[in-house]
Amino acid sequence: MSAQPDDGVRRLPDARALRTLAGDDVYVRTSLGGDCSAWWAGPGSALGWVVPGRRFPGRGHLVVTGDAADAAVLASRVMTDTEVTSMSLPRDVDRLVRPAVRLHPRNDWEWMYADAAPPVQAREDEVGWLDDGDDGDILALLTTWSGRHDTVPGDEGVLGWAGIRAAGRLVAVAAYVEHHPGVTYLASIATSGEARGQGLGAAVTAWLTRQLLVPGRELVTLGMYSDNAVARRMYLRLGYRIDKRWTSGRLVPPG
Repeated sequence: MSAQPDDGVRRLPDARALRTLAGDDVYVRTSLGGDCSAWWAGPGSALGWVVPGRRFPGRGHLVVTGDAADAAVLASRVMTDTEVTSMSLPRDVDRLVRPAVRLHPRNDWEWMYADAAPPVQAREDEVGWLDDGDDGDILALLTTWSGRHDTVPGDEGVLGWAGIRAAGRLVAVAAYVEHHPGVTYLASIATSGEARGQGLGAAVTAWLTRQLLVPGRELVTLGMYSDNAVARRMYLRLGYRIDKRWTSGRLVPPG
């Protein structure tokens, strides 16, 4: 049996050991759940773990945090020791991993969080909770106007939808999800095309964030594709902070 390379990567016994090494890292603290199957520490600041593939179904999804060079070393080792079918790495680290990997689709995105109520937005008083009877309208809005939505009515973990109606039509919507108990994630924030530019996305996001920041729930999180500059400006204006910049995708087999 060949010896493991001396690259500073070591397997950890459990999630508690990884959390200890992560210290005050907000992403690790809120995203590392009981569904993980393996944990690693690498050189420097690198940490990694495997979770079930929600967005990219398969054997497992590898998540790696840390500085680029250290994260690349950890990802390279894990890929030789463990079968994973997708991964999330710090931005552009997939280009540093050896042996080389190719991700398809390759998505650049940002993870953000808010830990304080946002400023009150115009038209926020028009936002309200939606119910099961609104599912068809929600799906129609998302299908027509939000091609990259990641959550639809009936998905596992969805706890509620909020929205705005104008003249009886649903014109803005957002969901809140918990993949880990007590960690709220906003998803499928969308506005119909004819209603854009009126601040409805900001109104729904601010209202929902305020409703969810209650005692015992210290922050609200969300993810956004990095090419959506309009959404980024809106979230930053509402008090969200960018904590991680990711590249994610399904591993394409070599050959």
